[in-house]
Amino acid sequence: MSEQEFYIGWQEDMPPSNKKFLKRIITALFLLIPILVFMMVISQRPFNDHHFEFGTLSELTGVYVSDPVPMLMVEDGVPEGFSKNVLLVGFGKFGAGGIIDAIEEEQGSLEYKEVTLSGTLIYGDGVTMMELTNLEESFVSSKESEIPIMLDEPVLREFSWYGEILDPKCYFGVMKPGEGKIHKSCAIRCISGGIPPVMRVLHHNASDYQYYIVKGVNGEDINQEVLPYVAETIQFDGFISIQNGWNVIYLDMDSVTTQRYNKLSLYKELKSLDAEAYELYSN
Repeated sequence: MSEQEFYIGWQEDMPPSNKKFLKRIITALFLLIPILVFMMVISQRPFNDHHFEFGTLSELTGVYVSDPVPMLMVEDGVPEGFSKNVLLVGFGKFGAGGIIDAIEEEQGSLEYKEVTLSGTLIYGDGVTMMELTNLEESFVSSKESEIPIMLDEPVLREFSWYGEILDPKCYFGVMKPGEGKIHKSCAIRCISGGIPPVMRVLHHNASDYQYYIVKGVNGEDINQEVLPYVAETIQFDGFISIQNGWNVIYLDMDSVTTQRYNKLSLYKELKSLDAEAYELYSN
């Protein structure tokens, strides 16, 4: 009868066959683990190229409008290639509405006036925002506007699509990542604090996005109503328009349903929509 090697953990010496086997396993793991780590790293999505100029205050001068949300329509002062219709938000997880109200109590109405505000710029994917970092002290000056402006007349068109409701302040620069389930609790706090919700809508080529300020069907704020759907892919009906340089969707909350799609299945779903919907979405 041939003798077989047997190893008990408290023995001082390990049999040669056990040593040989363990060396092979350890060598294989030593080579495999770095490869697996490298593959995991390169498979992760890179952070988007969105920016928050933390610690740097900028002054912007433009025409203030409150509809559909507080914004400053400027001629210059924003990074090249980004929108000159600057959406305003407050410091922290709050919208700009309360700050503007406090400024208007002392300065009178700012509507359609040429206003200079100081704040921190946020920008990404063509969108520009400004955080009124110093609250009411963000106000610098105002006067009757000499800047010619073209205010868009909203033309409503029916719209049915898929999208994700975002907190724009974090998404366009303040947080990375500023989207998805990992950011959901933060986005809920920002939107509940008055930051306008924005719908990120997937283009039919499944790679490009367009962004829509979300309002109720009658133009009212629906921040609280959309909270259960933040960071979810939803299917929705509503009306869209372009107003003061921003896409706006007037969302029918009764139509909202949550959908679970991977990118390929969503792409196929979008491709099945008719050509008129493509044209409506693209323009």
